[in-house]
Order: sequence, then structure tokens, then C-alpha cells
Amino acid sequence: MNRLLERIHEVCLVLLFLLVFLSFNVLTATSYPLPNVDECVASEPAISVFHGQGFSDRTYEMVNTYAFLLVPWVKLFGASLRSIRSADIASMTVALFLLWSAVKRFNIVTAASWRLLLLPLIATEFGVIFSYRSGRYDGFGMLLMSVALWLMSVRKRRARLISLFLLCSLVPWAGPQYLPVLLAAGLTLLLLFRRRYLEEVVSSFVASAIGGAIFLAILFATGRLKGFLNATVPQIRGPRFVSALVSRGEFHHHNYIPKDFSFLFLFGAAIVLYVFFRRRKHLIQCPALSYGILFVILLGGLLLLLGKFPTYYSYMIAVPLAVSVCSGLSTCGANRPRSAALLLCTLSSLAGAGLNSTAYAFDYEDHDYSYIEKFIADSVRANDVAWVDPQVYLATRQRVRDAYFPVPDWDITTLMSQEQKDSITVLIIPAEWFDNISGSLGGTWQETGKELVPVEHSMFGNRNLGFVTWKQRDHRVFRRRNALGSH
Repeated sequence: MNRLLERIHEVCLVLLFLLVFLSFNVLTATSYPLPNVDECVASEPAISVFHGQGFSDRTYEMVNTYAFLLVPWVKLFGASLRSIRSADIASMTVALFLLWSAVKRFNIVTAASWRLLLLPLIATEFGVIFSYRSGRYDGFGMLLMSVALWLMSVRKRRARLISLFLLCSLVPWAGPQYLPVLLAAGLTLLLLFRRRYLEEVVSSFVASAIGGAIFLAILFATGRLKGFLNATVPQIRGPRFVSALVSRGEFHHHNYIPKDFSFLFLFGAAIVLYVFFRRRKHLIQCPALSYGILFVILLGGLLLLLGKFPTYYSYMIAVPLAVSVCSGLSTCGANRPRSAALLLCTLSSLAGAGLNSTAYAFDYEDHDYSYIEKFIADSVRANDVAWVDPQVYLATRQRVRDAYFPVPDWDITTLMSQEQKDSITVLIIPAEWFDNISGSLGGTWQETGKELVPVEHSMFGNRNLGFVTWKQRDHRVFRRRNALGSH
């Protein structure tokens, strides 16, 4: 009877935490971080469908599972910034529930108290916060990882293998960045457990290879393969990073190495617990700890070698590492190593939630999305076709006939027809962008005098510390001369 009450109590606490997590993040979704180009790219196909233009993306070939799933979400909840971000927050909420269920079913974390600690430990990790609060699809990636772990806990061998095969056949459709995750997970299982999980690993690898082949074949048949490769190849930055470092001594770390200020504390906690078990030759009691550390090393190396490892991929290593730390805490007993690990976990959460809260507090006026919405409402007309900074794209797209935005990897004006260029009637961009963009689009432009001026009270100054140092840009409005008098 007592065990039943304990289980009910744990479930209630988990559901309460997830309800608070979901409510808080949805209600504050537009406040932080500032809108960014990645969420514009991720949502554009669904927004195009919402506006009756079909499933299209004029900047990237955003052909992945999340882009398709976002279509019914946007139809149901609209194409606002809050709606786009809420989809990722909802994915993360479900992912956390499945992760809690999986570690309980698998008995990875044996005590309820440490399973309860796992949820806030992940939710307050610095890089993870950005993963679920931006409108990208990293919350969906976290959901895939949680589903995979949950399926591994299925007891019936046949059901487990079939389920994993079906899930992993869809991994290439979710995005190429998840293939290194699958590879690192399989290699870690083989290195630590030898033949114990061989069938699961082989089934997963074969399924992903088949799924990848079908995915590429469909892209080729539909004429999307070239666009997909054009979007994917520039993300392979490892050789360029090494070349610049070796030949010119330049350390180009932007969007290549994660700026995750929680991770070192979390990794430190794992190392403290690992050393404790190693000295007592009790590592066999906590295999999850060895798994977490080895997985982090393998996946980090693969991402840096095969592509890039930006902050928004931090969840790929932070979540397994948090699980391994909580597993170690639940096994090691009350002692100094556990106290040290708990202190490091606390510092991890403070670095994540604390730094992000501080960044918002110092720049809360610039993070008030209503200012952007009012500025856009006063600057555009319903029949406009706009070229805008990604920071104001989602606010603009709701109010105009069509809108374009630049992407960092290439000049998309080279992909536009002359008719598309001529159709643009208004520019909402930083003043320093004007000469380049107006030259690419052609025509004669005039500044309207409307301007969105940031306050800029950032406590971090001009330091590049990742998304906590993102700033609202000064936006000006320019109109094509022949569109000044049209309504």
C-alpha cells in the first residue's frame, strides 16, 4: 500500500512540474530569447501552407519531420511567435515525461527523489533552455531521444526490435544532425556492453540506412535533393575550423563550439561520481555513468568532425549526462562525493536559469515583443511584400501579403527571379544593411522615418557569449518609391 502511494505521489509531482514547466514557458514564450533566423527557417514551410502558398521554403529545403508536423499545429494555433515556440515547448514537455518514464522502467535511476531531480536539472541546463525556448525543432529532437530510450525499455524482444527499427528508419527524415547521435549511442552500447545490445544496435543502424536511402531517393525524385544538399553542406565546418586554426591561427568558434555554461558543472559532477565508483571498483553498479561520459566524448567528437556543435545541440549531450549523474547519485549513498556532485548540479542549474534570467532582466525592454508588433503594425500594409530582418519576420509575416528574410549561409537574392525582387515594396532592416540589400534587389528606395530603437542595457556589453548576448537591432523602414503612395 505504501509503495502504491509513493508511486502515485511521484506521478503527481512529475505532472505538476510538467504543468508548471509548460505553462510558464508558453506564457513567456515571446519574451526570451530574441527571435532568430533558425526559427524563421524552421517555420516558413508551415507558414506558407497557412497563407495558402503550399509547402515551400525559399531559403532552405526544410524537408524534415518537424516541418510537416508543424503544419497542423500552425493551422490550429496560428503563425505567431508564441505559437511557433509553443510547438517546441510542447515537444520538450512530452519528452521530459517520456524520459522520466523510461529511466523508471529501465531502472536507470532507482530512487524517486533522484528521478524528480532529473527533470529540473535538465530543464535549467543552459543549452537545453535555448533548445526548447527558441522556435527551432530541438525539443522535437529531445522527444526522439526520449522515445528511443523508452523503446529500449520494452521487455518483449520482438516488439522492442520492431519498434526501434521503425523509429530509426525515420531518423534521417528528422534531420541529418540526429545520425551522429544514433551512431554515438550505438557505439557506446557496443563498447560498454559488447553483445548485450547487439541486436538493437544492428537493427537501428540498418533501419537508419534504409530510411536515409529512401529519403534521398524521394528528394531526388521530387527535385529537392540539390536544395537539401546546398543547405546541408555549408554546415560541415570542421575542416574549415581546423584549416583556419592551423594555417592562420584563427579560432573561429562561432556556431561551431557550444557556449554552454552549465555543461562543465554537469560533466564535473559525472567525473566526481565516476572517480568515486572507480576507486571502490563498483562501476558495475552504475553503468549509466560510464555510458554518459563515453557518449559525451564520442558524440562531441563526431559533431565537431562531421559538422558543427553549436549551443542548440547541447541537449544531445546534456540530457544523457544528466541521466547518468542522477543514476550515480541514486547509487552512491550519502558521502562527500555525492555532496560535491550535488553542488555541481546546483551550479549547473544556476548557470543555466541564472544567466538567462539575468540577461532578460537587464534587457527586458528590448525583449518586450509587443514593441516589435506595434512597430511592424505601424510600418506595413496588408498588400506589402517585405524584405525584413529575421528578428521581425514572424511579426511581419502575419500582416503582409508575403515576406522574405536573409539567411547567413548564402545570398538568397541570387535565387530570386527579377519578378520576385520587383515585387518587394518595403524593407525593414538595420540601416547598415541597406546598401547591400537595395543593390541586390534594385529599384529606388526612400526611408520613411520610422525606426525601432533598442534600449541596450545588456550587462554583458559586446561580448560574444552565445544567445544571452543577443541584442535587439536598430530597425529602419525603407519603401520603394513607386510604392510610397499605394494602399
